[in-house]
Amino acid sequence: MKALADEYRISWRTVRDAIEDGLRKRYRRRDFSQVRNIGVDELYVFRHERPSRKYITTVRDQDSGAVLDVARGKGAVALRRFERKIAPFKSNIESVSVDMASSFNSWAAEFLPDATAVIDRFHVIKALNDRVDKARRKVMAMVDEKTAKKIKGNRFVFLKNRENLTPKEERKLEQAVKIKECSTLAEVHLFKERMRGIYANAKTYLDAAPLLDEWIRDAVSNDIPELRSAARTFLRNRDGILAFWTSGGKNNAATEGFNRKTRGLLEMSYGFHDYKFLRLRIFDLGEKKSIKG
Repeated sequence: MKALADEYRISWRTVRDAIEDGLRKRYRRRDFSQVRNIGVDELYVFRHERPSRKYITTVRDQDSGAVLDVARGKGAVALRRFERKIAPFKSNIESVSVDMASSFNSWAAEFLPDATAVIDRFHVIKALNDRVDKARRKVMAMVDEKTAKKIKGNRFVFLKNRENLTPKEERKLEQAVKIKECSTLAEVHLFKERMRGIYANAKTYLDAAPLLDEWIRDAVSNDIPELRSAARTFLRNRDGILAFWTSGGKNNAATEGFNRKTRGLLEMSYGFHDYKFLRLRIFDLGEKKSIKG
């Protein structure tokens, strides 16, 4: 906007108002009649707002990637406007991809009882990465400064997917697991990779169910609190996790990329003071390959 304003020697606000007007006209009405599979996700955006307004909740068409709604807040309350929009077509919805927040699960069961609620793969692995990070912080609080630096320096090799590690990072991981104090981290990391292996190798519900149940049993019997906590969460959400296979692999796989684009938009614009404009820009992100598109 600043570049355009400088080029045409006009106020950047004039450029912004023109963009906002165009976006408002473009996204004033959305066609919900062809929507079959939706994904719901919340994103922490506004750090200095009161708790109920720190998040935005997005609803996306899982097939086209289009943004169907953006709302301030989190949980079922943030989905009220979307309910009104989708109500005439709710019987068309076949699946809803959500995270493991009980509010979203309850909302899907109540508002879309005929749709399959799918706990998406992205949030399952994210939950395990959160446990890895929690275990790391606990270990760092217990060791000397020298060992703490080693663990801190190897943080991301435990969080990254194994196949995405560079040769250098692979060596760092091998060295890190040999550190006595890292044994807990290594164990949680192995359980995370084992869960990823279920998604990679199980082709059907009948393949996945016994593998998931075995994972949960092993984690429950483990001495590491973070693994037992994950096991309880996954057991509580077992049906939703396994729905990944019964729904033909429906999931929020694009959620991470979309959230990254949203954060990139915020960083590029040094934050947004106008939520209505931010909301329109997020709608536009759903139809662009990058924030510069």
